[in-house]
Amino acid sequence: MKAVIMAGGEGTRLRPLTLNTPKPLVPVCNKPIMEHIVERLAACGINEHIATLYYLADEIQAYFGDGSNFGVQMDYSIEESPLGTAGAVRVLADRLDDTFVIMSGDAMTDFDITEAVKFHKKAGSLATIVLYRVETPLEYGVVITDDDGRIMRFLEKPGWGEVFSDTVNTGLYILEPEIFKYMEEEKKYDWSNDIFPVLLEEERPMYGCVLGGYWCDIGNLKQYREVHKDAMSGKIKLNRSGKKMKGNIWIGEGTEIAADSHIAGPAIIGSNCHIKSGAVVNQYSIIGDNCILDTKSQVTQTIIWNNNYIGKKANVSNTVLCRSAIIGEDANIKDGAIIGDKCNIGSGATVQQQIKIWPNKIISSGATINHSIVWGENWPGTLFSALGVKGLANVEITPEYAAELGAAFGATLPQGSHIIVSRSPHKVARVIKRALLSGLMSVGVHMLDARITPIPLTRYLIHESDALGGIHVRISPYEHEKILIEFFDENGVNINTARERKIESTFSRQDFRRADIANVGTISLEGSGLDAYIENFLDYIDIERITGRRFKIVVDYSHGSLSTILPPILGRLKIEAPSLNAYSDPSINPRASAMDPAGLDELGKIVKALEADAGFIVDGEAEKISIVDGSGRPVTGNRLLAMMIELVAKVHDNPVVATQIRAPYIVENLVNKYKGKLVYTVSNSRGLMTNVTYKTKPHFAGDTKGGFIFPDFQIAFDAMVSIMKVLELKAAHDLSISELNSRIPEIFIESDTTTCTWETKGKLMRVLMDKFKNKKADLTDGIRLNLDKESWVLVRPDPSDPKVHIIAEGGSREQAVQLVKEYKEIVESIE
Repeated sequence: MKAVIMAGGEGTRLRPLTLNTPKPLVPVCNKPIMEHIVERLAACGINEHIATLYYLADEIQAYFGDGSNFGVQMDYSIEESPLGTAGAVRVLADRLDDTFVIMSGDAMTDFDITEAVKFHKKAGSLATIVLYRVETPLEYGVVITDDDGRIMRFLEKPGWGEVFSDTVNTGLYILEPEIFKYMEEEKKYDWSNDIFPVLLEEERPMYGCVLGGYWCDIGNLKQYREVHKDAMSGKIKLNRSGKKMKGNIWIGEGTEIAADSHIAGPAIIGSNCHIKSGAVVNQYSIIGDNCILDTKSQVTQTIIWNNNYIGKKANVSNTVLCRSAIIGEDANIKDGAIIGDKCNIGSGATVQQQIKIWPNKIISSGATINHSIVWGENWPGTLFSALGVKGLANVEITPEYAAELGAAFGATLPQGSHIIVSRSPHKVARVIKRALLSGLMSVGVHMLDARITPIPLTRYLIHESDALGGIHVRISPYEHEKILIEFFDENGVNINTARERKIESTFSRQDFRRADIANVGTISLEGSGLDAYIENFLDYIDIERITGRRFKIVVDYSHGSLSTILPPILGRLKIEAPSLNAYSDPSINPRASAMDPAGLDELGKIVKALEADAGFIVDGEAEKISIVDGSGRPVTGNRLLAMMIELVAKVHDNPVVATQIRAPYIVENLVNKYKGKLVYTVSNSRGLMTNVTYKTKPHFAGDTKGGFIFPDFQIAFDAMVSIMKVLELKAAHDLSISELNSRIPEIFIESDTTTCTWETKGKLMRVLMDKFKNKKADLTDGIRLNLDKESWVLVRPDPSDPKVHIIAEGGSREQAVQLVKEYKEIVESIE
């Protein structure tokens, strides 16, 4: 016996689920509806199937193929234009020469179809309709039969005043080929409106067979949710994938679940998922294949399709997430929401109840969505964060995304340009870099591949070459699950905002030139730049003074690539230098910050035990340092900045120093002490480097996290130069780091963050300016209010997220904490 599966409908009432997915492929319990139907037919001994297709036909053909993977023979009939439920079958008349079954490809049932076939043949029926009793029959064809099952009356989708039965047509028919005599070729017919009324009028044998079991026509989103709950409650018999665990929990192959996560059954988790520490999966939740639930995320009564990411502390309740969506950290998706394919819901965003978001939409961080989004921009409006393009590795920033980003950057350069590209040791940085190279080559840009190289060396190579820019790919310094792509100009400095906007515009429009086959870019391996860098580096430092002291230091390389460059130089300078974490591993994240407390504690013990002159922690990208003095005490951040200014001021008359607006008062006091000039810059590294390169040209620049610039050598942070300059200046002035550290008074700076919508930021700054117009204010980056000689407050809107940062210095820790609390309350009071 053959079965015809009606699978051509568009499923408009299920949108946005069906915008990119044909309704028969919409998943129920992690398996397409039509696959459940195919399995049900096969279980009843019906193995020859013909699917009638129209909407997104290729998708269904690609999924089922010839049916052999499902134990059946699958053929297809594709309508060029809709012919109706009966007209689509009439096309198959020459292939249906015996009793056959028609079944909807978008309804869920566990009917024993063999019972209906037996009834059909025993009754001698021309057409048998399988019937089912429902509470609300308004959306179906209502049927009444006599005692023998012969249909006496039939009415399609009645009003309440017309309802004469709760027995409805399920769309499952057993028919004889004689039925085709009632239809002409290539004409549109519908079973319920055209064919069955004629059979009834002519009193042809047409019967109804009421079957027990489960049936649900998934006609709308409410029914889609209900069928999942019914399936998980055991009301319908389904073949489920995975292994059943205690508590009615089904787990797919290859799924990893953290020991301290919590899963409450009934629940289904697909294959190759990752449920991380503290994540919660509540009852009646279905999670598709290849999904990630990040730390402390929570899902409740939610249907999640394949390839979704739920961010840290995100909460998703009674929602449907279609394919490949990203739910950002702390996002809140409320009851009844529908999130379409490939949507990106930003960190801290809220999607209110019953909201539908169509595919490919990007919701800004912190936004509150109160109405459904069908049209509108499909990208965030800004790709760049403070340092570059940042996103979840292999989730937000995928190889295909990186290829387009590379093409967008390349399209802003002349065809035939050369740039330098490098990466950190991590394996995901390798994946993304290679994708970027493909995009760049496609627009005719040539690459000098520096492979695994510290950022300072990459910047140096760009500055000293004819390259028009460069790219470095690394793990984000303070968010290890994210990848950061930094773009540099011809001087090796991060590109300015104008260049960023140009790349964003090209990326959003997908307006890439494509190079002719003869002009596609090439890749060359960089081989001589390191030697030139080392030669210039050794020319820059005072080798005689350093070697004469025969220093003993300990260096923690944080698993970064500097571990392959610095040790031979230290040996050449007669520096005894035991090392820690002095190897790269593609699976290990290099330490993001040189201010790591655990690392500093360990280093301090070793320095003290070895009686070394000092210890240095270098961040994984070899940009920043922290120091441990000979007593094992750490010198980091603001204290280290003050110490460096003290050292530099001893060799420069009237020193010009650049630093960030959030630097402590002691910096200003030291510069004044040496009759110098202090220049404040914005609070990110790019702002500091840009100021050094194009504006101030100081003797020295430093940030508050261990990044220092010696412009005479290069205009970027360089940990290797910083270490050597510390040793050189220490030797020149015969000072111990312990002594310098003891001279620096205690610094009390505290900070906090509060939310602030994008729309409110401008108003906030205006109100603050008006409120504090009588106070001394610096507007370099946000508003810094200098309250007295030892305290200040900085209110700084975050450039990338809907947040405001409040930073304060006080004469004591208590005062600094109180100032942050006071000004945070002021900020939050402004609506």
